[in-house]
Amino acid sequence: MAEGTLNIELREKTGHHAPKALRNEGRLPGIFYAPGEEAIPIHLDAKTFKRLNQQEINVYNVIFPDGKERKSIVRDVQRNPLTDVITHVDILGIRLDQKIRLSVGIILTGSPAGVKEGGILEHLLREVEIEGLPLELPEHLELDVSELNIGDVLTLKDIPVDKFKFVTDIHHAVANVITPKVIEEPVEEELELLEGEEGEGVAEEGAEGEEEKSE
Repeated sequence: MAEGTLNIELREKTGHHAPKALRNEGRLPGIFYAPGEEAIPIHLDAKTFKRLNQQEINVYNVIFPDGKERKSIVRDVQRNPLTDVITHVDILGIRLDQKIRLSVGIILTGSPAGVKEGGILEHLLREVEIEGLPLELPEHLELDVSELNIGDVLTLKDIPVDKFKFVTDIHHAVANVITPKVIEEPVEEELELLEGEEGEGVAEEGAEGEEEKSE
């Protein structure tokens, strides 16, 4: 389990325009909370958080202005729907001796045997919620799909677990290899029939033209 460090500041102004002003200064507004404690408005360096958030870090050492450190996890990240820029973060204080639930990504490894035969690999589940002690949770999960033939399906049950468990049903499909859809081409008889119908249409139009001339 990789860890990161976040230095936070207490957010004194919490009005409607305060978060926007902080973001203009390169700061990221957020909330720190823990079970049985009052939520604390905070802000932190936006670039630092963005960099750490891209490194699959699950547990953070959050350092308060007075030097106090708290083990924490990022519970929620809000983004601008148009620009995808992070606009707000919720940080949850945790205890290392208490189990937590966390969403982690699923990475597929290997080249499926079925793909070599013309099949198509489908990655059906890319993220899953797991439960365990904070420092025993992995950054991500890996599933080897090398032996996957056409028609085979791998589920969460096929991912080895050690010190954590899945919150989601272990029979949930993660990946499979399917047969590609084949577009059927018209057979020769169908083509001849279509050509015959087109010829008849042209003949009828010609006949109608002759009748108009004779009138």
